[in-house]
Amino acid sequence: MSSAEPDLNEQRLRLLNGAERSWLTLPASGEELPPELTVAMNTFDAGEREAAQAATEWLKHDAGRLYDIARTRLLVADGRVLGFYALASAQVKLSGTDRQQSFAGVEHSIPAALIAWIAKAQDAAIEGREILLHAVATARRAAEHQATAVLVVDPFDDDTSQMWQERFGFRASAGRHSKRLWVSLALED
Repeated sequence: MSSAEPDLNEQRLRLLNGAERSWLTLPASGEELPPELTVAMNTFDAGEREAAQAATEWLKHDAGRLYDIARTRLLVADGRVLGFYALASAQVKLSGTDRQQSFAGVEHSIPAALIAWIAKAQDAAIEGREILLHAVATARRAAEHQATAVLVVDPFDDDTSQMWQERFGFRASAGRHSKRLWVSLALED
């Protein structure tokens, strides 16, 4: 255990147990978590829908283990995980029209930030939009260091796809077999 690890775990515990909602990044799988954070993750419940159950299971069993593939951010307060998202690098093919409107001159895939997983606890008094907006802000900060033009999701099912499109303005990507959806990370004037 490194000398900095106890301080990080103390900070994680303060954030987890605080009354104010806070964000923390799940550390690499080799780093030991405070037991209270492990319990909070293991009691997270996104609900009964199949997509929600899959997200719950991913957080419990894969989020820490897949640190090198996706970074997971937890929204915590009062000893609970209220929601989470995981971001990874990706790319997306856009239709010719979308490329011309948003990325004129680009012939190939567009660099993207992928929301690999996102969910809120079913009984949390927050809106899912709060989690999405934090993911967008994080992707925009990453775009300052690495070309990332769009945010993408791979919806779990058709209902989830419809929700992303209707509530948040995501658009279908190109390719007849692709279910990937995208939205620009550019700030609108």
